[in-house]
Amino acid sequence: MTGTTRSGGWGGARRGAGRPARGAIASEPHKARGDLAPRLPVHVTARILRALGSLRRRRAYAALRRAVLTSLARPDFRIVRLALHASRVELIVEADDKLALARGMQGFQVAAARALNAARRRRGTVFPDRYRPTILRTRHAVRRALAALPSPHPERALPSAPAPAVTWLLRIELGRVRPRPRRRGILGA
Repeated sequence: MTGTTRSGGWGGARRGAGRPARGAIASEPHKARGDLAPRLPVHVTARILRALGSLRRRRAYAALRRAVLTSLARPDFRIVRLALHASRVELIVEADDKLALARGMQGFQVAAARALNAARRRRGTVFPDRYRPTILRTRHAVRRALAALPSPHPERALPSAPAPAVTWLLRIELGRVRPRPRRRGILGA
């Protein structure tokens, strides 16, 4: 039986193989995520099912506020800013490493799903796919992400940790620290 090839039958790569797509918007690919340094903030987007309706309601906001309080118990994961849109939640978070980001987002999503389901008196999935992280490596990226997420009204601000350890990029962009001036060479160039 040596030298023969299989032309048909079971298994192998073929057209149309694999898990079928579940919706119009593609899910986050199941690839290994990049390493994360503790000094870099992360912009995270998590989609919400349409069956939940808009998140811009008082009950939904209160439910997500409880989820944020739950996630503040973790010492290695911090939510710096959160914005609610009709079909997604956007966060700027800080984590000590890749595992802390994964566990922190997992805990936040579980707490948010339970709270949102309880507020809507329903059961089932809330987040249909994986969250989408973007590591903010430059001051410009942090500035763009903060501008995209509206600053909360003081009465509706999210609870914060007792002493939040904010990364240096966020401290600079939030106006807590002035950036160091750039060093010039010997000739001033």
